[in-house]
Amino acid sequence: MAINTFDLDRDVTTAAVISKTNYEITSPTAAQNRSIAAFVMEATSTGFLVNSQGTTTTTPLSSAFRNISNYFFSSSAANAIPVAQNNVTTSGIARVITIGRETTDDAILSGSVTATFSFGTAQNKVIVDVPETTVSGSVGQKGDLVEASQTTNIVGTVFYDSGTLVFHGGDSSRNTNFLDAATSGFQFGTGATANTIAVNNLQFTSLNLIKRSMFFVRAFNREFNFTNNPTAITNAVDGSVSSNLTGNPTTFITTVGLYNSDNELLAVAKTSPPVRKDFSTEKIFNIRLQY
Repeated sequence: MAINTFDLDRDVTTAAVISKTNYEITSPTAAQNRSIAAFVMEATSTGFLVNSQGTTTTTPLSSAFRNISNYFFSSSAANAIPVAQNNVTTSGIARVITIGRETTDDAILSGSVTATFSFGTAQNKVIVDVPETTVSGSVGQKGDLVEASQTTNIVGTVFYDSGTLVFHGGDSSRNTNFLDAATSGFQFGTGATANTIAVNNLQFTSLNLIKRSMFFVRAFNREFNFTNNPTAITNAVDGSVSSNLTGNPTTFITTVGLYNSDNELLAVAKTSPPVRKDFSTEKIFNIRLQY
């Protein structure tokens, strides 16, 4: 094996490509297929979290409440989340939609969230996101969830990087109260019952950041002209090689490996067919990686 070192300014180029995927979720089955879950969490709940496949887990809802309270809101009180409208008063209940990483990819596109809810018999309440202009520490970019027809009615917060929508506010007079403990349910579906908040429709766009690197592996005329195959050695004592490998030897390059600074193999490229190399030729191998 012969080794050479890249000149990073000359031999490596990297570009980023962002792809977008639009989603529309209109049923419990569609939500499960996309690893999307909707649930009510309470600080003192004795129930358990239901995952995106509709299976009841062993994670208490009270634990989910504390995790979201501490991570997303940095709440010092384990049983309280700030109410969305003012961030001063607190609540021990919230409703959450989580979108699995296989669906969100790298993040939800800010400004792409639209959700339609039924609050009991009050149907077709449309909620949209209004992105914030700053990034908030470890939780990344976030935005307000507001009533589309009354944007001052803030009902929650969307955390774009994690694919999490937390509904911790609302206005009872506008039939958008996500903090109503008497309304027990929170689920995907089109039906409206007296004690259930139904997610009729959820639309969003996911972002997938793809990095493409191009490596120019250069084999100059005086390089890579001798084989490392041990069968080429005819005298193990003095290291003599076969006579047909002296003078102007010829090699055939079949494999190019990319290693890091710790000499760990990261990627392998194969040539097809093998590439002939000698002192009278130079070769450039163009290796493309996408990740």
